[in-house]
Amino acid sequence: MKLSFKRPISSRLSAIAVVAFVVVFLVIIINIYLNKRNLALSSILNQIAFETRLSQTMVKEVFLNNYQNSSNFDELNREIQIFEEKFNALYYRNGVYSFFWLDKKRAQMLFEDLRTQWQILNNSIDTYQIATTSLYKNKNFLFENNKKLLDMSDDVVKKMLKANFSQEEINIAGKQRMLSQRISYQLAVYNVSHDESIYKDFLKCFEKYNFVISSFYTHSSYKQNKPLYNAIKANYDFWQEYATNIRQVIANQNTLFNSLERTKQYGTLVTQNLKELYEIYEKASSKTEWIFNIFQYVAVIMVLSVILGLLFTAFWVKNQIKNFVNYFKELSINSTSNIQIDENTELAQAKRNINDFINRIQKTKESSLLAKQLSEQIHNEILDISTDIKEHLEEKNFSQEDREEIRKQIGMSEYIAIQSSDELINIARKLEKLSDSIDKSICIYTNCLLCKGKSDKVN
Repeated sequence: MKLSFKRPISSRLSAIAVVAFVVVFLVIIINIYLNKRNLALSSILNQIAFETRLSQTMVKEVFLNNYQNSSNFDELNREIQIFEEKFNALYYRNGVYSFFWLDKKRAQMLFEDLRTQWQILNNSIDTYQIATTSLYKNKNFLFENNKKLLDMSDDVVKKMLKANFSQEEINIAGKQRMLSQRISYQLAVYNVSHDESIYKDFLKCFEKYNFVISSFYTHSSYKQNKPLYNAIKANYDFWQEYATNIRQVIANQNTLFNSLERTKQYGTLVTQNLKELYEIYEKASSKTEWIFNIFQYVAVIMVLSVILGLLFTAFWVKNQIKNFVNYFKELSINSTSNIQIDENTELAQAKRNINDFINRIQKTKESSLLAKQLSEQIHNEILDISTDIKEHLEEKNFSQEDREEIRKQIGMSEYIAIQSSDELINIARKLEKLSDSIDKSICIYTNCLLCKGKSDKVN
């Protein structure tokens, strides 16, 4: 069996571990980044939507306040403060333009336009509040003192009748009273309708009344009648204050009307630009979310690829170990094996080292057997020589002492030869035991690998 992969096990495992780490790291980092971008865009969109609703509410509040003729601006001021705080937070926010697929140039231009338009709108609302407050005071003064002006005009007519002035002069005085009533009526109508014709009629009546009361005040005949002149002077003096409030009402009314027009105009512009800004960021958010969803599929494919690579590598390593185990299993049975292990793997190196070790042990075993045989042969030859020498000693005429000395030397030689032979035999036996222990160790190691392979299959 020839393996088709040439790369070492450790390199392959290291490579798949590095790839798995890089893929997981990239998936986590990109997911965090895209989520962060989505959250930032969602926050901006929520702020813009809130600002849009608030701008519409402010404009409605202004016109509702004007319709109700109210000078209570607490709610309006609270909305203005909230809008300005939110807009400044959005305008000066870090990274408000740092989004992919965002029309940065258009968004920046809209923010600048909104800032200018909001300043104008805010100034218009402030002007409206000031004009409304002044107008409220002036109207209250006119309303509260309208009857007083009529009473003063009646008093002038009564004094003329009592002083027996001509009917024509009395009619002029009565006309003055009707002019004061008409002024109040036309002013009230103009404040509601802003009709140009009403305003012209009002100015005519106002000028006529002012002319009549001034002519009465400077008339020489009336000055001679002290009660009449006192009544005319009181009416004239009060008219000056009353006329001042009328002029202030006209001025404040015009200011109020212009501020309402600007409020409507710039309120509409602010709302429109906020809606356009919302659309720009919504497009960027949609594209970012689309990329995020696409990346989820890409991330799944990447992770699955890594998992498949891990499984493939695991099976590959398992096959390498299986071949390694089968090799030594066959080797323990047949002393030879036909299984081929890839020479580029660490298992092949281990196989070579073990084979070299076994070969050295085998040579040592053969040497021990040879030494055993040699010791036995030497022992036998020494015994034969000793026997021959003893037989020849009987035949030769040696003295008793020489024979004893010769026998002693032969015995010593036999003892030394036997000791050397026994040592060689002991060494051979120890080498045989070592060889048997190594064979048993190899068998145990092979069985352990087989058990591990079976447990991997079960798992």
